[in-house]
Amino acid sequence: MKHYEHISKMETIMNDHSRMLAQLNDLLDRLEAHQQERQELIAYYYSDQRRQDLEDDNQDLIPKTMHRGVLSEDEIYNLMSEDYETGIRMIELALKFIRND
Repeated sequence: MKHYEHISKMETIMNDHSRMLAQLNDLLDRLEAHQQERQELIAYYYSDQRRQDLEDDNQDLIPKTMHRGVLSEDEIYNLMSEDYETGIRMIELALKFIRND
């Protein structure tokens, strides 16, 4: 009698891959829907409003209890860098999918 364990293994691989693609597509949909807010954050990073907020924070006019990571030197910049690196990674992975590497 032949052993068909490889079929079970391939079934698991197929189901896992299908589930991961569904999760990825859900996340990509969420990221795509969030682009306007992302652009708003980047515009704020370069804005006069942020410069004024930084000045107000330096003068202790903003309550210390308020979260203000957006005023830090690096938080938004690091997020933009992460966006860039993630975008490159998505392109590279997409090419592997297309080329069937």
